[in-house]
Amino acid sequence: GYFRPNEAITRAELAVMLAKFSETTGAANYFNDVSAKYWAANAIAICAKLGWITGYPDGTFRRDAPITRAEFAAIALAFAYDPASASCSYTDVNTSAWYYTYVAQATTYGWISGYPDGSFRPNNSITRAEVAVIVNNMLGRNADESYIDRNADKLVSFVDLSKNHWAYYTIMEATNSHDYTSASSGETWT
Repeated sequence: GYFRPNEAITRAELAVMLAKFSETTGAANYFNDVSAKYWAANAIAICAKLGWITGYPDGTFRRDAPITRAEFAAIALAFAYDPASASCSYTDVNTSAWYYTYVAQATTYGWISGYPDGSFRPNNSITRAEVAVIVNNMLGRNADESYIDRNADKLVSFVDLSKNHWAYYTIMEATNSHDYTSASSGETWT
């Protein structure tokens, strides 16, 4: 019954989420620290096979390690074409950093943004709530807030997620199956 919106998402959890976007199945194990019986083994193998998430030079995947915001930006770009030009001006993202292009491209697409102080915090672990926001942005999805408010008792909800949480509606969008119509004003759930 918990979503844990402020916890870091692990590499294994992200692999499971991303593998749902693929029709690939039955991939082989690529990493010496992921047994065939591990709960996310197939998803990790799918993501590795497709090049969405790579391992480390020592042959490990580090399945329980958190993903940083910079790493997530790089992974997200596996799902897009590079924009013609991309730049960003976060106070803590240097143009010579390995992740600059990824962060700039994800920012240009409108998928990810920084903090009110102008920083991006590339080395911070990305939270489960932040991932929900970014994935919804990537998919062009937004919550029908009035529908959620009227039907909250019928929707999947979480013990640790109140309506006052900054990503409440985004998480509700990501975790509740629904049909919708789309208009310039956003989604209308049906």
